[in-house]
Amino acid sequence: MKLKLAVLIIYGLGLAIPVAVGASMFGAPIDQQTDSGRAQKIIRLDEKGRRGVVFFDHTGHESFISPDATVAHPAKKGAACSGCHHSISARGIPELYKCNVCHHRKDGDPRNPKNRDFDEVMAERAFHDSCIECHRAAEKGPTTCGGCHKPGVPPAALK
Repeated sequence: MKLKLAVLIIYGLGLAIPVAVGASMFGAPIDQQTDSGRAQKIIRLDEKGRRGVVFFDHTGHESFISPDATVAHPAKKGAACSGCHHSISARGIPELYKCNVCHHRKDGDPRNPKNRDFDEVMAERAFHDSCIECHRAAEKGPTTCGGCHKPGVPPAALK
């Protein structure tokens, strides 16, 4: 009986230690509860990119409105989602699509939207422009590559 208990404890520690180390290295775990009791939704972006994985805290951004008055897609009070998910239906209702539905990854794709300067806006550029401009305006959040991208993330953290 004691041997079985010892084996179970060692097995449990073998599972718990990597999780604890991963949480301290990469911020909040994927399923962490927020103060309000809601599950914190972490989205992994650029998982296969050369600069490393980006762990995006969707829950932490849901109600944030960019303070930048010149932002390309301003959100209205009570509709913070439309600041990032800026597609609006014919009835004026925000459509919450992923960026790459409109912003494709391939340079020269005719489906990619153009910005104010008529430059093509691929998915990567849409992320960078929106995120960095908002972080700079709010004077909060990372504005450098390494601030978002976490190089050397172990494959287990991506599952």
